[in-house]
Amino acid sequence: MNLHWKNKPEKINSLSLSDKKIINELNIYSSHKIKNILIKSDNTVGISSLLNSKAMNKINDSGGIKLIYIDPPYFTEKSQLMKKTKEEIVAYEDIYNHSLEDYLNEIYIQIKLLHSLLSNDGSIYVHVDYRTSSYIRIILDEIFGYKNLRGYIIWNVDNGAKSKKFWSNQHNDILVYSKSDKFIFNSSSKLLKTKYSESSLKTHFRKKDSDGRTYRERKINSKSYKYYAEDGKLVGSVWNDIKSMEANSPLMKEYTTYPTQKPISLLSRIISASSQKGDFIMDTYCGSGTSLATATNLNRNWIGIDQSEKAIKITESRLNKNYYRIV
Repeated sequence: MNLHWKNKPEKINSLSLSDKKIINELNIYSSHKIKNILIKSDNTVGISSLLNSKAMNKINDSGGIKLIYIDPPYFTEKSQLMKKTKEEIVAYEDIYNHSLEDYLNEIYIQIKLLHSLLSNDGSIYVHVDYRTSSYIRIILDEIFGYKNLRGYIIWNVDNGAKSKKFWSNQHNDILVYSKSDKFIFNSSSKLLKTKYSESSLKTHFRKKDSDGRTYRERKINSKSYKYYAEDGKLVGSVWNDIKSMEANSPLMKEYTTYPTQKPISLLSRIISASSQKGDFIMDTYCGSGTSLATATNLNRNWIGIDQSEKAIKITESRLNKNYYRIV
């Protein structure tokens, strides 16, 4: 199934969209030992320049890009402002000439280019909201194939007061696609687990082992399996256990003034689910740099792109300058 709109791009020439200066910088990067790279550029230009540089040889020699996470603008048709500043400071524009077609053109080109960058056993996570989720899903179906949909995650952000005039939107959508039927999914990771409910603990976890650990035992095909309460259960497609940055909680120690910042716990789950230590992950709307800081914490390599001067400065403030190169 394909989505059609006015002026939808027919052919995409990544070389014509590239910037020679960025390509030259990326060619220099390819000879350095440092693997992490931060690119200050328009998203499309940065992705295209990377595709046409020697840097891709270096990345592919290390296994390629296994995970792409993007949190693009949501087509709010507003300027997104930095938070907690005395005067209005624009972080980025999310207007697109008030044209859904213009917005879709840009997103379509970028997802098409990202598909080319992604390794054959890689996955892409696209973080959106109710405004464009349905459109972007069809674009992903077209580019990645509808059979490669691997997850439709509902992140319950549960922010703010509820409207009394219509249903308030309290969640984001995270669309997950793989490039092929071979992809990474680390279901055993502790970061993919959530706590059992109190009622479930009381009802099912009534046994204790010799170490005092509470567990339940289930028989499947005549074979007995033990499930320990302390291990938690594998999270499903609705994530209620991760608080947004708006919440008054220990998350405030992570807080920056960037308007669309996401919590480390969210990116930790995504990165641990779909990559291994030493893999490359990529974020072409890196914003406040949460994905890159988290990738560093989890011993992954990363490539970040953003065109916002504010985003780049905040990202730099969260990273060790000895472990990345900026272009």
